Amino acid sequence: MSEKNKVRWAILGAGRIANAFAKDFYLMQNAELIAVASNDKEKAASFAKEYNIPEAISHEELFNSDSIDAVYIATTHNFHFEQAMRCLQNGKAVLCEKPITVNDSQFKKLLSVSEEKNVFLMEAMWTYFLPAIQKAKEWLAQGRIGKLKVIQADFAFNMEKNMQGRMYNPNLAGGALLDLGVYPISLAYYFAGKSPEQITASGVMTHTGVDESVGMIFQYGDVTADLFTSMVTRMGNTLKLFGEEGYIEIPDFWKAGAARIFDKEFNHVETYEDHRTSHGFIFEMQHANDKILSGRIESDIIPHSRSHSIHETMTAIRRQIGLKYPFESK
Repeated sequence: MSEKNKVRWAILGAGRIANAFAKDFYLMQNAELIAVASNDKEKAASFAKEYNIPEAISHEELFNSDSIDAVYIATTHNFHFEQAMRCLQNGKAVLCEKPITVNDSQFKKLLSVSEEKNVFLMEAMWTYFLPAIQKAKEWLAQGRIGKLKVIQADFAFNMEKNMQGRMYNPNLAGGALLDLGVYPISLAYYFAGKSPEQITASGVMTHTGVDESVGMIFQYGDVTADLFTSMVTRMGNTLKLFGEEGYIEIPDFWKAGAARIFDKEFNHVETYEDHRTSHGFIFEMQHANDKILSGRIESDIIPHSRSHSIHETMTAIRRQIGLKYPFESK
């Protein structure tokens, strides 16, 4: 850690998600962004110039640097395991985009090294930290809609049909489930507070061997989650929590800026809006930064056990729909 008691950050990757992280970084306290790493030197240099980042470096230079305390991994998820492992092995705290690994077996290995090296590891589940999501959780805890009975969420976009791109290519761990489905699955966990006791899933596969759409029913005792994800059509992308005395609606829940509560007759009761001017990554970023400074190795909002459970759930879904990637062991 730097002598100024600041976390010195680097970004691994220079794509769309990395831009969102960099744009919110100016709001960070007790942190400095000192490097961006990409194996495309021109892309890294352009990114560094745009966000006034001192260094544009290669992946290897990042892994071996003594001046970097923490790394935000913003590459595609087929690279997450190897890159997170290299960071942890070199004593660098990791905030890694979701899904943090392709399967639960990979996550267990990262967890083992995090504990062995006493180094912070966190999945970047930014939606958990958004004020509107936390307000909905507060309403639920206050009994504003009575006992929770049904969680309903869809997350679907019509993605570019590039068979060699990250969504359709099995060698890049493509498909709707890992890229999009992780959102409704993670939010169902957030509001149910545990892993599902029963999982029923069905999927439609592409000719490249990845999933284009997945329907999921989770049972948590007497609470049911009805979830759907797809990369071939856009849907409402709304999350609803139905209780015995009303329901909560969160439009565009993945980037939620508002939450609405209704009574059991579906009359509108209250709206919460966060009125933020930032992208919204700052909430998880500051949380991770604070945990690193305090010497923790995990978050209390998205702890290792929760990421592990979510990945176990997605692995179970993959078994049911027959989704396996060529690089996974047989």
